[in-house]
Amino acid sequence: MSRSRGLRRAAAAALTGVGLVAAVTGGLVASARPATAAPHAAVTTGLATTAPTGIQTASTGLSHRPGDMTAGREVTRYDVRADVGADGRTRVTIDLDFDFGNDPGHGPYLTLTTRQRYDDSHDRLYQYSDITASSPTGAPAHVNKENDRDAIVLRIGDPKNGDVQGVQTYRIAYTVDGWVNPANSQHAGDELYWNVIGSGWVVPISHLSLVVTGPASAVGAACYVGSYGSSDPCTSAAVQGTGGRFTQDVVDVGQQWSVVTGWPAGTFRSQPILGPRYDPTAALEPFSVAGGAALVVLVLGAVVVVRRVLRTGRDQAYLGLTPGLRPASGQQVATGLRGRQAVAVQFTPPEGTGPGAVGTLVDERANAVDVTATLVDLAVRGYLRIEEVPRRDPNKKPKDWTLVQLRDAGPELLPFETALLGSVFAGRRQVRLSELRTTFAASMAAVQSSLYQHVTERGWFRSDPQAVRNRWRVGGGLLSAGGIIALVAPLTARVQVRGVSLIGVAILLVGLLTLVLARRAPARTADGTAVLAQALGFRQYLATAEANQIRFEEGQDIFSRYLPYAIVFGLADRWARVFAELAARGRAVPQPTWYTGYYNVGAGMFWAQSFAGAMDRFSTIATQSLSAPTPGSSGGSGFGGGGFSGGGVGGGGGGGW
Repeated sequence: MSRSRGLRRAAAAALTGVGLVAAVTGGLVASARPATAAPHAAVTTGLATTAPTGIQTASTGLSHRPGDMTAGREVTRYDVRADVGADGRTRVTIDLDFDFGNDPGHGPYLTLTTRQRYDDSHDRLYQYSDITASSPTGAPAHVNKENDRDAIVLRIGDPKNGDVQGVQTYRIAYTVDGWVNPANSQHAGDELYWNVIGSGWVVPISHLSLVVTGPASAVGAACYVGSYGSSDPCTSAAVQGTGGRFTQDVVDVGQQWSVVTGWPAGTFRSQPILGPRYDPTAALEPFSVAGGAALVVLVLGAVVVVRRVLRTGRDQAYLGLTPGLRPASGQQVATGLRGRQAVAVQFTPPEGTGPGAVGTLVDERANAVDVTATLVDLAVRGYLRIEEVPRRDPNKKPKDWTLVQLRDAGPELLPFETALLGSVFAGRRQVRLSELRTTFAASMAAVQSSLYQHVTERGWFRSDPQAVRNRWRVGGGLLSAGGIIALVAPLTARVQVRGVSLIGVAILLVGLLTLVLARRAPARTADGTAVLAQALGFRQYLATAEANQIRFEEGQDIFSRYLPYAIVFGLADRWARVFAELAARGRAVPQPTWYTGYYNVGAGMFWAQSFAGAMDRFSTIATQSLSAPTPGSSGGSGFGGGGFSGGGVGGGGGGGW
């Protein structure tokens, strides 16, 4: 198959994959959309004793930390007063006694919920202001405020003083807007349905009381205690003038205490404060403006990438010349895109081209096997000798070899050959192949880079193929990273733009497509295509030649001369066996002087007994050695049987720090 056709198929497959991923993404988003839920909301506050690992709302609660219990920390008094104005604004004052037990700290902390689910498209918001704290017992009572998505945390105390101990009294006060539930279909009057203690507490609380006041006479009071959903009544609840009074003996860790106070409809002028509900699937909504933009980015990006690789990644060829031929000196020949070419058998390798360069030209990569073949070629040319390391059992196959340098590198060697010879021996006259596992790998990149430079300087590629691939990989990597950021950022920042994260998905897919097509980016010149045809023709010869078809030249060791090319093409074992067959037929085959092993028991026995397998093992192990790494809900009513613990507005918890 021609390179052009291969590019088209790769591009088509990539685009098909892009379309499938986009379709599957849309389907998953649609199926992941949550079902509609009834609105509900509550307010919860809480105090406890250990520093939280994160702020959590009533819907999740603060994680219980057994350390607080074993340390003996607890709240022994918790008195609250909530004064609700006609505008719905509530002033809350909390007086509590906090026992540090045997675990001193900075002070308590309090979490206040700022956002809760209202309905499928809205969240209910709570706005806090005028936050103060003091300590009648003299404990540090600075207010350190931290903001989270759905809550704020108030750390009471001095960050520099972590040795507060004993029983300390604190007064914490704040103003909040948005707590009051106006009359609706669920309840005939206005009400404050408040989770006074949330599930985020990590210490027990005892002797709790709450007084609620309003602008008009109250018409009802109720309270609930227990785990979320519990309808167990609290110790006492009663209407008291314009509000209610509530008490509870104990609230254990993980339990909630919720109270409801009711007034006639229209008592309060306020309405719930609503904001757009954050929907994590909205950013992945395909049927949206941003989703459409993402599709445009995906299609245009894919088209640009594919067109570019089809334009710049296709080989050139000489038009009107037989594949494998190059213009004579001074001959003007037009060039164009390479089409499908028939490969004619070549009985010799491309003139003046070593096996490492041939291997790099064929697959556009300077692989470790190309370096191994070059090493064997240097041995054939007399620069080194390869010796099998004897084993205790001579019948076992060799596992290691010694490389002995016979000649120093001269000006006749190519730069990458000089670099290879110098890196292998590194000032030594001999070295075990096994030693190169830990000494040569660091030099492999330099040898490969020199090999890429050689084939580029020969004019076989428009640019260094590895550099071209790296540029595409960097571009694809940057696009992929940018796509991931554009995908995740709206989700983490809770951006309420439908489909916006799909733009990131589109960019990511374009980046992945770029990475996939990077291997197709290098392109051969017309001269490189001609030499490629010669190399493929020679490979066909090595792959198909039989013993009686070998062309011998006077005084030439054809086996050794062509063996490095056979190694590059993965045909070393076959090539050696062809000559083993010749030796078995009695043909005089020159025995290589560049390789010594324990097959040398006689002139024809060399081929028949072991050399084919020995060279195949050497090629495999050498390639491994040379490339081895170096060591090293809101607004529900609380009356009429519908109330329960945790069903009010707000949410939060607390701890000590």
